[in-house]
Amino acid sequence: MDEEIRGLEEEKRRMLEEEIRHARWEARMVKKYGRKWFEWRDNWLWRALEADMQMWRDPRVREALIRALLARERR
Repeated sequence: MDEEIRGLEEEKRRMLEEEIRHARWEARMVKKYGRKWFEWRDNWLWRALEADMQMWRDPRVREALIRALLARERR
């Protein structure tokens, strides 16, 4: 049990460090490109969402995604 808690705490620490790294990177991009950065980022996010939705239309992809989510949930 203690080892499991330590593992969770370590994962939480790594995730927090990654969030901080990402926030710093985003701040550098905003400083470097200003308002354009938000336009580029938003455009990229919309295109990524559209591509994901296109993939989800394929029953094999949808089924694989569901299996992966269920397997992760069981861990």
